Amino acid sequence: MSPQTARARRRIVTAPGCLVAVACLAPYADALADETTPLPALTINGEAATTEVDVVPAGQTGSKTATPIIEIPQSISVVDADDMAARNVQSVSDALRYQAGVTVTTTAISQRFDGISIRGFDVGSTGMLRDGLRGTTAQAWPKVEPYGLEAVEVLRGPSSVLYGQNAPGGVVNQISKRPTDTAMGEIILDGGSFGRRQGRFDLGGPADDIVSGSAFRLTGLARRSDTQFDDVPDDKLFIAPAFSWSGADTRLTLLTEYAREEFGPPRPFIPLKGTLLPNPNGTIPHNQYLDEPGLKNQRTQSSAGYELEHRPDEIWTLTSAARYGRVDLLTNTASGIRLDADMRTLHRAAYRFRITGDTVATDNHAEARWQTGLATMTSLAGIDYRHTAEDYVLQGGRAGDIDIITGVSTGGMGPLTTTYADTWQTSDQLGLYLQQQARIADRWVLTLGGRQDWVRTTTDNHVTETTSRQNDQRFTWRAGAVYLGDHGLAPYAGYSTSFMPVSGTDFYGAAFKPSLADQAEIGLRFAPPGLDGAFVTAALFDLRQTNVKTTDPDNTLNTIQTGEVRSRGIEIQGGARPLPGLTLTAAWTFSDLEVTASGDAAELGRRPTGLPEHSGSLRADYAVAAGPFDGLGIGAGIRYVGTSMADVANTIKVPSHTLVDASVSYELGAVDPQFSGTALLINVTNLTGHDYWSSCSATSCNAGYDRQIIASLRYRW
Repeated sequence: MSPQTARARRRIVTAPGCLVAVACLAPYADALADETTPLPALTINGEAATTEVDVVPAGQTGSKTATPIIEIPQSISVVDADDMAARNVQSVSDALRYQAGVTVTTTAISQRFDGISIRGFDVGSTGMLRDGLRGTTAQAWPKVEPYGLEAVEVLRGPSSVLYGQNAPGGVVNQISKRPTDTAMGEIILDGGSFGRRQGRFDLGGPADDIVSGSAFRLTGLARRSDTQFDDVPDDKLFIAPAFSWSGADTRLTLLTEYAREEFGPPRPFIPLKGTLLPNPNGTIPHNQYLDEPGLKNQRTQSSAGYELEHRPDEIWTLTSAARYGRVDLLTNTASGIRLDADMRTLHRAAYRFRITGDTVATDNHAEARWQTGLATMTSLAGIDYRHTAEDYVLQGGRAGDIDIITGVSTGGMGPLTTTYADTWQTSDQLGLYLQQQARIADRWVLTLGGRQDWVRTTTDNHVTETTSRQNDQRFTWRAGAVYLGDHGLAPYAGYSTSFMPVSGTDFYGAAFKPSLADQAEIGLRFAPPGLDGAFVTAALFDLRQTNVKTTDPDNTLNTIQTGEVRSRGIEIQGGARPLPGLTLTAAWTFSDLEVTASGDAAELGRRPTGLPEHSGSLRADYAVAAGPFDGLGIGAGIRYVGTSMADVANTIKVPSHTLVDASVSYELGAVDPQFSGTALLINVTNLTGHDYWSSCSATSCNAGYDRQIIASLRYRW
């Protein structure tokens, strides 16, 4: 078996732009048809599907094995590079805005991280993976450039059995671009709203002149841009070299990256009175900037890692992956803390924090595929390890007041006179996991997995000159079944668990226990035969998180872990190509979130803040392939985000909003062959220029994204 075949067997096959890899599963047999040991073809209604589609390196997130997504007993979806390019997404948050079950919480003014919630639980700090490895420390998180990705995969629900400690909502796996075996290239020049100037390039191909069997990939981006807020930049420099070598049964890939960004402050304070609530002084301008101009806010991040795969025979696949990453974050802010009695003067405080985080993560596993009777067995055994080290310093002082209506301040940041935090924290996580999958009579697919984790965290507090140590361990598991029925129907049911260590101690010095979560999920995937690209997936889930910190009713100075949050809901997502060149996708989410246990009576039985009950999207893309408009492509999408709550008592509602996106492209080669590979593209988000508040708390609000237009000139060869 060639290394290319081995690699293909580890990939999921999806149609270009497929948001949920369900109907797009069948064609992977064709991708390997020229090999002597191809994967068994998926049959639908007794006939093997043969539609030709692209192969993207996505699909291991749900199992860490070469298992089609249709056989995973848990909701999973894929956004591939073609879809990201068609919408010209500028962040991973943008890439996921049309996904069911996903709430993007990134605000327009504070884009330092990708704020993403899945099924009502934030995954930004613990659930963001890069090629299956987690690169975050407690407070230093990298932000991945979408132009450097081949795909973004979303696995919904507790996923500790595969990835150790993480949030209950699931994980977002960001798949890096790999070297290509054929020569390719792309150059893009972008310009648009808020003075955006951006250049991108993506080069790849064989490098046999260096080493026989090798290939390379070099991706880069440079951007200078303002934003809809005065004095807030959106500048970036990014470069990602990659190199691979393939032998008879072995493939080694090296992945590296460097990025430097400048952006806005972390927590802008736009008072609630003057936005959602009335203010006797009038309404605060929608894009009012109440921080201090000229303050440096930036992040530098870098990483280097490898992926090594070896197939000693037709049964075993041995895989090893590791990555070192570093994040250096600097933040300066004159943050609003309290609105004066005149409802006009905002008192501010000055803060500066510097966080440097280093991570080393590795995952090593062995996969065996074997046959017994009517069952095809896939066995997986692995060990992973992650070490983090974080240096965190927070200093504060006074800052001048500011008029919330005019934006005029009485002074900038004063001297930083107080050190609030100065800590050095290290953490080590070791995990052992086993998973057994059985495909029986090409009808039933059964999955059972278990994992044991050990986590040790040490924190040196240089302010109090104390050291604290915390040791946690937990067993997590997953079980599920999928039935591959006739007519493209595939119902499934699954149960999964997760855990997340909670740092610190209570009032009496006792260490907090890990927060736990479990989920029961049933779903149906439907890929009707004979209808090109048609797919529908529906999921019904009940997800609960326990050991949530809450106020002790007997001692308000103490925090106890009797809190519980329940998330129940329905997710439906699908798409089809009803006509040549026309692609339709749609998603809808109903999410019933409730605080079911709490020491705070105000939030008991209420909905957690900032999370809508209903959300949905619809998108259509059409490419003209012949006639006078040959080469023209048009697209339009609509996104709806329902009302959410601003306060824990659910007395203040954040209004719903509906946004329209649009795109148009033209391949110049349709006019003159000498321009072959050249295209003009225009993408618009929030086409109608609708003003809305993306999120609010009991005291403040964040403005949503204004209309943004980006025009691009792209050349591919």
